[in-house]
Amino acid sequence: MTIFGKSVDEYTVHDCFTTTDTDIDRQLRIAETKLSNEGISTAYGNTLEMPWHDQNIYKIDMILFTSDEESMNQLNSYAETKFHELNDKYRRHITHVESEKIRKQYDSIVSDGDIVSKHNFRLPETIQVSAEPNGKEYKTHLFVGEKTGTAVIKLNSWEEGVIAEEERQPDFVCWIRNPSRASWALCIPYEIDNEIKPTYPDFIVIRKDEISGYVIDILEPHNPEFKDNLGKAKGFAKYASENPEIGRMQLIRASRDAVGKERFKRLDMSKGTIRNKVLHAVNNDELDHIFDTDGFFN
Repeated sequence: MTIFGKSVDEYTVHDCFTTTDTDIDRQLRIAETKLSNEGISTAYGNTLEMPWHDQNIYKIDMILFTSDEESMNQLNSYAETKFHELNDKYRRHITHVESEKIRKQYDSIVSDGDIVSKHNFRLPETIQVSAEPNGKEYKTHLFVGEKTGTAVIKLNSWEEGVIAEEERQPDFVCWIRNPSRASWALCIPYEIDNEIKPTYPDFIVIRKDEISGYVIDILEPHNPEFKDNLGKAKGFAKYASENPEIGRMQLIRASRDAVGKERFKRLDMSKGTIRNKVLHAVNNDELDHIFDTDGFFN
């Protein structure tokens, strides 16, 4: 018998080793599971055009391949490279596709394909969400119930306060809760402990703009005690630099103003001077200092 073109007869004790078609099929199902049940073994068998009585040969090929760690690592490396190659090639074109179904399929694929997906942020026409227990009714949320005209969303005290401040601004239009891991949600990469991770900013705010008609802001209320503060701030700064069409790009903290009233201090990464300071900061203490010197209250 040969596997991958090499004889395995010398490793086989023929009078002690037996297997059945049933056992081979069971192990093939395990192999298929390792390959995400995409029908790869069947496709591989079809390319070999083997007669029916030799079908076990391609099945054994697949079983041995998926059992070999080095082979699987090489396959994963190839798949990752190919995924990024195809995504980089076609991601700009998906914005011109009219079919909502195709765009959702695309977003779903790229969201599952990498830790931090590079899909284009584009809001769907409708979303499905359940009313959150003990949530508050909002008429200013972009997506609202067809019958009620409101969205029932539960926010923590910081988030509630930030939205209340936004609603009072004269150019405010509406806001969107940006749900973590939703296929359409805005995802921004950041680095922490030498690892790239995804973050989903809490809010997207739409404002009226004299020049462009409307402008999109990205707002993230975030506790300064979390160790990911500097990493997220740098991720936001880089995103703002690469996406000049974004309006405000703010990391927000609860703080006290000059008279001791608790309000929300904002650091806006859409400002070039702020971005430069944040990108050159080396620890959270330096970021805290930037908040002290350049943060502001609405």
